[in-house]
Amino acid sequence: MVLIDTHVHLEDEAFASDRDEILQRAEETGIKTLINAGSAVEANRKILQLIRQAPNMYGSIGLHPHEFPNTSEPAFTDMREQLCQEKIVALGEIGLDYHVFPDYPPPDQKAQQKAFCKQLEMAKLFELPIIVHVREAYEDALHWLKQYGPYTNGGVMHCYAGGEEHLATVLDMGFYTGIGGPVTYPKAEAMREVVRIVPSDRLLLETDAPYLPPQFRRGKRNEPAYLKAVAEACAVLRNVSLETLAEQTSANARCLFKLEEKHPGTFVYDIQGYLYINLTNRCSADCTFCPRRIRRQVQQYELSLSREPLAEELIAGIGDPAKYREVVFCGFGEPILRLPTLLQVAKAVKSRGGRVRVDTNGHADIIFSRDILPECQGLVDEWSVSLNSADPEQYTRLVRPRSNTNVHAVVVEFISRAVKMGFPVTVTAVKLSEVNTQAVQKLAESLGARYRGRLHQRLGEPE
Repeated sequence: MVLIDTHVHLEDEAFASDRDEILQRAEETGIKTLINAGSAVEANRKILQLIRQAPNMYGSIGLHPHEFPNTSEPAFTDMREQLCQEKIVALGEIGLDYHVFPDYPPPDQKAQQKAFCKQLEMAKLFELPIIVHVREAYEDALHWLKQYGPYTNGGVMHCYAGGEEHLATVLDMGFYTGIGGPVTYPKAEAMREVVRIVPSDRLLLETDAPYLPPQFRRGKRNEPAYLKAVAEACAVLRNVSLETLAEQTSANARCLFKLEEKHPGTFVYDIQGYLYINLTNRCSADCTFCPRRIRRQVQQYELSLSREPLAEELIAGIGDPAKYREVVFCGFGEPILRLPTLLQVAKAVKSRGGRVRVDTNGHADIIFSRDILPECQGLVDEWSVSLNSADPEQYTRLVRPRSNTNVHAVVVEFISRAVKMGFPVTVTAVKLSEVNTQAVQKLAESLGARYRGRLHQRLGEPE
């Protein structure tokens, strides 16, 4: 039997003295994979360290509603960097919590809502699933979730307590329900009824350790090993075997968070002497002319990824980069969304005599809220930037960027700055009937870049 704990806080000080023993007990109980959920600035930093050390642990990055209004803007900038790291599979936990504690000031609902919305925008930009915390605020939380949806990568309502009343809305948004220790509490009949009726493909198990232990540990520290008690309770409520419930909930977790342990799929592929690197299927745009939502095939290569490849896998897959004309970061996604991995692999390529090109949509300034070009010097030989229109309004209609910023101007600025820094830059546009490609070429050349038109749906044709 294999279980996946989809929500833990092992970075918490409660585990400082015996974290290794906790992980060992979890594995002995059948918990083979854990998602360590972020909640605060320092917690997010610790999580990045933990997931590098524990092969069966993945992370999410987020700022809990309790962190507001006392968390400042730089924390959001840090989040952007952290979300690009390897083994980060979600954004969260984020949300709204209106519970009033006797010894604390009442929650600042407006500050929480503002932070929640900002993180929802970020989740769409990074195309990551979200982990949502809601307590005594379901009406407002669902309102904002609807406002910022749809969520093509889904999400989970952590420690779901919305009852039957809100379940249909949660399911209609494509979300999962996270069920933990409270399902065993005597007064949690509403949660138990949800477990009975929720579709089998929308149920996830979690501990929220060190919080919310099962009834037999009430008032004591929770840990991932106690997930089995949650699974047993849910199996009884659904009238299925423990093995069946474990298999289904683990499959759900692997689907939502892309946790496949097997080979990720085609992440390097050779076309006419150019080696292409398929870093991610995520993108910060949703171009009307992009075929990725229909099929992700280039020539004979199927480029759908079951999970994102690690730097070590990519470097091994490249082999000798000097035997290729170029190593091109491209694939069916925006490679800049995995900037740390891109730079690590590019460094390995350059050290072994290879040449590096990055095909990008030019959204880096929006993704990171800073200039990434200085750290790319010496590692990236050339940029190929998809501009696709000289007209900002047409660009927005065609490219559909996942940001409300004036993205066209940001892309133009990225091109201009790259040229001034000495990078060779090629500006590209898909040859659509409504696009004035001559205007795109004129704009590219005015910026000091060269221009290349690309035929619509003709993929895998190197320069």
